[in-house]
Amino acid sequence: MARIPRALLVGEGSTNHCTWRSHGHALVLDSDAACAKFLELLAKYAPRFGILIYSYCLMGTHPHVQVRSRFGQLAFSAFWKVVNWGFARWFNRRTGGRGQVVMERLRSPLIQDGRHQLVVMRYGDLNPVRAGLVRSAAAWRWSSHRHYAYGEKDDLITDAPEYLALGSSPAQRRKAYLHLFARPLTDGLIHRRSDLVDVPFIGDAPWVAGRLVACGLSPPS
Repeated sequence: MARIPRALLVGEGSTNHCTWRSHGHALVLDSDAACAKFLELLAKYAPRFGILIYSYCLMGTHPHVQVRSRFGQLAFSAFWKVVNWGFARWFNRRTGGRGQVVMERLRSPLIQDGRHQLVVMRYGDLNPVRAGLVRSAAAWRWSSHRHYAYGEKDDLITDAPEYLALGSSPAQRRKAYLHLFARPLTDGLIHRRSDLVDVPFIGDAPWVAGRLVACGLSPPS
């Protein structure tokens, strides 16, 4: 599929699933120090650029971050530029390296509001389980799972609207969120889901088709 300009994916109030891969698939986020630095940069710059962080999961070679952009595409792009540059600078100083840390252009598929927020959150939370690093999402330190599932304080997170709609009280919402993880990892969930990473739009089929047509592209057959 042809690359879609970022301005057609990110707008004022849009929710996007953001991820990138490290250069050479290096393990740039495999230490507590690196993960803490990356989250520190997200927290430092998000208010300046109107970014709300709904969820995150940091893996060795890549992050998954679901955000809402309050100020539109230019602020969104500036936010990720300064975060990724700051992380690359820190990583190269720490390792004595030079050059690229982030290998590819940031992927930022637009998420249709509603249950698709929760689908992306669940996918991110289960990344360490799929990778065989832990047996449950709760055992992974570097994600927002324990905030949503157990009420663990996380100052970086703004609760996702669809999560808030799960119940009228924090206890109800936590119980409903945990229920999303009661279903075992089937074959369709064990592997990387390209429909949540490699596509420009994440949502119901008619909504995705409409978005593609608006971009001058043919919807999937």
